[in-house]
Amino acid sequence: MKQYHIGIGKRGKTMVIETASCVDFLSCEIYDYMGERMVTKKHLNDCRYDLLSKMKYRRPDVYGGLKYAVVE
Repeated sequence: MKQYHIGIGKRGKTMVIETASCVDFLSCEIYDYMGERMVTKKHLNDCRYDLLSKMKYRRPDVYGGLKYAVVE
């Protein structure tokens, strides 16, 4: 496991889960900052569609029309 700062953005019909070792390395185009977490990229990749479902429920105005999810 590694400590990552996690931000969520979108590109087209895809939710983009960004990870960075420093908060300054996240894109300025993220919609939500999820904080600093101890996680692996494999775990994020495995549960990316669960996170997409949760974000669609939490912020349907932003994520409602998205169909795909990727981890970067």
